Amino acid sequence: MIIAVTDQGEATRLIISKIDKQLGPSGGARSTTPYESQQVPADDTRERKFTGHLNIYYDAVIASIRDAESILIFGPGEAKGELKKRLEEDKLGGHIVSIETVDKMPL
Repeated sequence: MIIAVTDQGEATRLIISKIDKQLGPSGGARSTTPYESQQVPADDTRERKFTGHLNIYYDAVIASIRDAESILIFGPGEAKGELKKRLEEDKLGGHIVSIETVDKMPL
């Protein structure tokens, strides 16, 4: 959810990620040895697809806030840090005023 505050008032925009959740292990076998680390092979195709969807989502978010003078980032999960990283890569990190963890975001 993007909320822009300007001299003319507030504008709200919702950007849907279309990603249910981060992918978990797709297969593999648990170790039968009590202290052996569990090795689960990565499913590169699923991971690439997931990463592609995330990139599209972050690109849309960044396009929506590119002209912002100040950026406040709120959210419950790790996406805050990823958005900060992406903003810094796009030379917009200096516009970030605050990053806050909140339990739940209203829709």
